[in-house]
Amino acid sequence: VLMALGIMTACSNKRSEATPIGENTFVYDAKVFRIIDNEVTQLGNLETDSITKTAVLNPILKNYGSIEMDYIREGATSELTAVYRGDMFYFKMELYGLNDLRAKYLSGTLAINFLDEYGFQIHSTSVDMTELIQIVGDDNEPVNFEYNGQTQMSSEVYQAIATYSISSSLREYPW
Repeated sequence: VLMALGIMTACSNKRSEATPIGENTFVYDAKVFRIIDNEVTQLGNLETDSITKTAVLNPILKNYGSIEMDYIREGATSELTAVYRGDMFYFKMELYGLNDLRAKYLSGTLAINFLDEYGFQIHSTSVDMTELIQIVGDDNEPVNFEYNGQTQMSSEVYQAIATYSISSSLREYPW
């Protein structure tokens, strides 16, 4: 934050100061900025009397498909759907084929890694195993696990997401 403020102050001929108004959010030259994914993003202009709506703010549900999780168990898969609003990425992840997840594993986390078209990880978020919701069927048997989450990211990162992967740090019970 200090580096971004220093660069903007050095590049400006005016003698303006940035005013912090929230976490990673500040006002500079009557414009509101937020630092998201290490990028300075302009959120608004205080000198206009109208609010512009960008295409990114029109939420569109995206299906990122199904991926295999054979490294945990053969036949295990995950599905991910998401919607982007403002600077928040809301997603729903469903895990199939891991019905004994809580019975077999003591603890751990799953990392959802968002990848660009070249396979580079451009964003990641972690989910603690205890945060997964177990879905049960009519017979009271586990059907799958589900997680509804959100993570903050810039619109540039969101637009660059091509696919995802899941890595884990699950610890098996010591039997």
